[in-house]
Amino acid sequence: MSPYLHFINLLMEGARTPHPEDFVFNGSQSALDAINGIISAIHDPRTVSIKWDGSPAIIFGRRAADGQFTMNYKEYIAVAGGQVTNADELSRFFNQHGKNPVVAQKLAAIFPAVASIVPAGFRGFVQGDLMWDQVLQPQAGKYVFRPNPHGVTYTVDQNSAIGHDIAGRQVGLAVHSYGTDIEPSKDSPLVGRKSMQGLGGLTGTNRLITVFTGNMNTTFKMREPVQVHAAAVRAVKNFANLNGDEFLSGLTQSTRNVLQTYYNRKVTNQAVDNNWLQTKLSRGQYAVVAADENKRIVAALDAVYQAITRLKLAVLAQLEPQVQGIEQSVGGQPKGEGFNIDTPSGFIKLVNRGVFSAANFAGRA
Repeated sequence: MSPYLHFINLLMEGARTPHPEDFVFNGSQSALDAINGIISAIHDPRTVSIKWDGSPAIIFGRRAADGQFTMNYKEYIAVAGGQVTNADELSRFFNQHGKNPVVAQKLAAIFPAVASIVPAGFRGFVQGDLMWDQVLQPQAGKYVFRPNPHGVTYTVDQNSAIGHDIAGRQVGLAVHSYGTDIEPSKDSPLVGRKSMQGLGGLTGTNRLITVFTGNMNTTFKMREPVQVHAAAVRAVKNFANLNGDEFLSGLTQSTRNVLQTYYNRKVTNQAVDNNWLQTKLSRGQYAVVAADENKRIVAALDAVYQAITRLKLAVLAQLEPQVQGIEQSVGGQPKGEGFNIDTPSGFIKLVNRGVFSAANFAGRA
């Protein structure tokens, strides 16, 4: 396995789909891969999908071998016995494996509604997120729902087209990616996972269920932020010219992980300083990171992280206003969770960590 793919696997163990600014901790080439991935999405917006803040995440579909419908929590569908074919089987699976009974009850209740949108001739599997599991009641002419208690609040006008699709539906489901088969994976068990274009063969909203898609019937349009892009590339080249790759290769993987956590904590407004970093590293590794001769390299590493973050935020600023008909807010600010992009380097998530992630961490504190 290449060092790059090894790093992606490490990222996915902790963060699932990786953030682009985190790629730098595996070196300059990985940082350029992240930048190029963002630019590839700008030129092919079909690879962009809304990152819905639903819960739990599920995978459902029909098996190629027998056409049987199956559905389960994303983390469980690839384990032995996880491809359950009805609500009773799902409940028994959760009970036998000591899984969360509240999640089991939710998924069993929505099983028929989700099955109703998968035609008999459909083959393959879809990943989605549960947005609600009880009929929503309007409040002052608005439907308001927040599937993640620490995340995004969604608001829809009762009299809008989307509002009419919500009225009286027991289940809300957001769908965003598709695969041909199921196999164990640290990120998603979907084989050949790709962003879905619209419904991707599903039948969509009916009397039981409201279905949101990854593009909400919008053809996303973006312009390349040329100066921000160029600045990010310059920052990476400067890091490389200062022997940044050699610096990183001289650190243990554990130290690189701690550095990544340090930067992630800073950007999400969690308490962190040099004393925190010193307590998390061995004396020898901290001495390397804090050495006077490495200060320029560490400053260049910081510049790359910030430059890629600025590029990501410039793209988010273009994407967020294009999602129409459904208002999103985090901590009272008009923001959604973000977007996923399907790039040559795999899926990358574009999330405003200073807003969404910070609010999420604060809510869990």
